[in-house]
Amino acid sequence: MPNTTTETLGPAERTINMLLSYTDHLYHGRCGVVIPDATSPIGVKWIPVTHKEEDGKKIVYSLNKIGRKVHQTRMGELQDDNSVQDGARKVGEYRKPGLYPEVAAWMYKQAADVWKMNNEFSARWASYAFTQDHRDLKVVLAALMLVQNRKGIPIKENGEVVFFDDDFRDVGEAMILTVDRKDKKDLNPKLLLRIHDLLSLPEIAEINRDLGFGRSARKPFYGRWHKAVEKWIRYREDNSKLLNGLVKAGFRKTVMELSRRVGYKPSSPKYFETLRWKQAQAKDGRREIAIGKAVATAETWEGLSEAEICERIVKNPLSYKRIVGMVPASVGLTRAIVAASIEAHCLSDKDLIILTPTLEELGLLQDPEVKNRWEAAMKTATDTRAANIASRVKNQSTKDKLQEAADTAVKAAVEKEMDNIRIYFMVDISGSMQGAIEQAKVYLEKFLQAFPMDKIHISVFNTMGQEVKLRSSTGVGVRQAFSNYSAGGGTDYGSGVRALQHNKPSVDEDVLFIFIGDEGAADFQGAVNKSGLNPVAFGFLKVDGGWGYNRFAVQNTATNLGIPCFMIDENIFGDVYQLPRTLSALIQSTPVNREAIGRVVQKRVSLAELIMKTELLERPMWVA
Repeated sequence: MPNTTTETLGPAERTINMLLSYTDHLYHGRCGVVIPDATSPIGVKWIPVTHKEEDGKKIVYSLNKIGRKVHQTRMGELQDDNSVQDGARKVGEYRKPGLYPEVAAWMYKQAADVWKMNNEFSARWASYAFTQDHRDLKVVLAALMLVQNRKGIPIKENGEVVFFDDDFRDVGEAMILTVDRKDKKDLNPKLLLRIHDLLSLPEIAEINRDLGFGRSARKPFYGRWHKAVEKWIRYREDNSKLLNGLVKAGFRKTVMELSRRVGYKPSSPKYFETLRWKQAQAKDGRREIAIGKAVATAETWEGLSEAEICERIVKNPLSYKRIVGMVPASVGLTRAIVAASIEAHCLSDKDLIILTPTLEELGLLQDPEVKNRWEAAMKTATDTRAANIASRVKNQSTKDKLQEAADTAVKAAVEKEMDNIRIYFMVDISGSMQGAIEQAKVYLEKFLQAFPMDKIHISVFNTMGQEVKLRSSTGVGVRQAFSNYSAGGGTDYGSGVRALQHNKPSVDEDVLFIFIGDEGAADFQGAVNKSGLNPVAFGFLKVDGGWGYNRFAVQNTATNLGIPCFMIDENIFGDVYQLPRTLSALIQSTPVNREAIGRVVQKRVSLAELIMKTELLERPMWVA
């Protein structure tokens, strides 16, 4: 076994470990089946499914996307207890749309472990995460901050209040109440509801009880969630434009559900009118406002012509999601309606990327104005979704632009972190990689495109190492550079290091080694020390070649050198959000070489330092 275990990690290292471990999404908006998966940190895997009625039985089919087509594969019969049975064998468990409890429990446990080790670091981590794109992480950390027990209690001595303890629940409140950020990274109503759903899970309630949060041995603990959400709703009722904006954006039912959960009492009937929420008297007769009063019916475009719908879209722009829901089936999403939606800026940049196949089918990419808007959206991509969408379009030029957008998203995530760091990639091509070398090449293609060519060095190795020169960092360039390598020979990780040791970093650059291989070799700290490259960390993408080696060359060498080894999960390459996020976190997480600071002005700040320098998030002024 490797010498480094999670039990020895401090709060900063645990944070990094969580960010670099892929665990699927916290929430799935469609039905799925959870099956056992020994390679996952949570022990299971979620896959999308559908089901059909066959001979009076519900038969579940997995949905596997290959190219432009979705293939359905029979899994088994859905039982009353939600298990999926293939004959006498249980295949998995059927899940409706919603939270993924296994992921929720794993993420919350990691965050709770950080909190136990360093309360302040945990609060600053939540404050830092609020400014980032990782919505699942924000939900988990907001939930933790709302319930943890550092809540500003008075500290007494001899019966006198000496001072008040830190109130880190304020950070959780601030994550809920901070609104109108220009970067749109605040928590929308659905995420507020998700925090409550997460805290309601038995697995999360058990973790909170173990930590001493709350007093009930049976009920989940919600901390300040109810009070914070009540303030959130009150602020929107008092500012009618905000409430109207939520309705317009399609959050009407979500706001209603939030109101139910906190038992919200509006200050006037207008609140119910805006939400089109008809009130009936409660059994105990406690309700006093708008009982039985008629409310306006939902706006509908049923009966309107295509031209009339286009006129309404331009005159009163809605979110594209609302437009799709309001267009009558008899009319459908025509070329004119989609064009009007784009003209009225109803589509975000992400909407435009997702709709590329529709734009192509409707011929709108031939329209100069639409094409310019679409091309501008390509440049703002923050995930690799465009690469998946490329398989669903016909025009090669459009495919190329989508792929370029995906590559740009990954490059943008990494580029801002590349100051004062140099990266050495070493790829195992020994015989033990026979079953994995082609998959490793696929990963390399996605990996290497993210980094500036003047900041990376690459080698392949078995018992001999060889430097690999890229003529281009594009997918074509990477494929060409590795096209002539196949698996064979013994394994010496040190030879991969020696092949690159003549590429010395500048005195102001930290060095990160990234290995791709199966670790079936001896430790190699001697080669690392003799190279003079002095890496401050390893990154390791472990690819199973199928030879069953129970060795840990890379991880043990990092331990012997006294540097961290960041494990990179293969599954990040199949997730449109995770690849840029993980690569950015990997570079940020690389420690800063303190010895270099005395010689040269050091620009790099590690992720742990960045978190500790983050000001604690404060509730907005209007709360007071």
